[in-house]
Amino acid sequence: MQTRIKITTALLASLSAFFFISSISINLHAASNKYHRERTKSAAAAPSEETAAVEEKKEAPPPDVLIEVNIPATELTLFENGKPLYVKPIAIGQGVYPTPEQESHIKKIEWNPWWYPPPAAWAKDDKPTPPGPGNPLGLVKMALSDAILFHGTNKEKSVGRPASHGCMRMFNADAVEMAWYLQSHFSDKKDPELRELYKKHGKTTYVVELNPPVPVRLTYKPVIAKDGSLIFYKDYYKKFKTTKQRKDAIVAAIEASGAAPAELDDEKIDELAAHWPTEKTEVQIATLIKAPVEKEAKPEKKPPTTKRRTKYSR
Repeated sequence: MQTRIKITTALLASLSAFFFISSISINLHAASNKYHRERTKSAAAAPSEETAAVEEKKEAPPPDVLIEVNIPATELTLFENGKPLYVKPIAIGQGVYPTPEQESHIKKIEWNPWWYPPPAAWAKDDKPTPPGPGNPLGLVKMALSDAILFHGTNKEKSVGRPASHGCMRMFNADAVEMAWYLQSHFSDKKDPELRELYKKHGKTTYVVELNPPVPVRLTYKPVIAKDGSLIFYKDYYKKFKTTKQRKDAIVAAIEASGAAPAELDDEKIDELAAHWPTEKTEVQIATLIKAPVEKEAKPEKKPPTTKRRTKYSR
């Protein structure tokens, strides 16, 4: 009997110790889980140094860019976020090969391009020309639609005149500047050392895709308003033949500057339209506005005079 009691007592002691140890283990496990949960939350709330570094390297979105050409002005303007960044002179198409008005995009840039004769009568005897000093496209080309290009040239004296077969020639330095601006903002090939690569390997053609493509607008405006003046350009393609067409263009330009139609002096505008300038000319808008009509000043009314009576008056 005593033996049974001893065994039972020992068994109870063992069970008690087992439950005590299990309780401690459960508490430690729960505490460990709680610690790990808190640490996970902290890690999620605060990004790691590596993540922060990656976020710092995120690039700003590219600027809003538009290239606009005024064909009679023989110049292009690159607008960045609505403001002109720079203006460059260009050669435009000759009268028999006019540069067309159009809305288009530049989708790619070709450094050190080949020139391939187009299927046109004027190029029937020409042969493909590799990159180099004799290449008609110069150092770089940027294609639009309808085989129209911006490009450098081996005939820089033609820039600023109607001299091409429809494309827009640029000074080589200007073409390189614009091409690199577009590439560095609208492609993943931004390393400045690439410019030296293109120059060093001048016989090799390099093609760079732009994403997104850059919009281009080709316009024909022989008269514009700028800084309080009308600027007339030569109507190279003779699109404004009648006096009415010219007058409408003048009025539209003046109104775009903020003047109201009622303010315009019709006689002076008719005279200007009848003698449309044949070369670049500047006319002050103020000279085409009606002079304000001065109202005649009314005579000042004098108060009536009263005769003073004296004791000697009758």
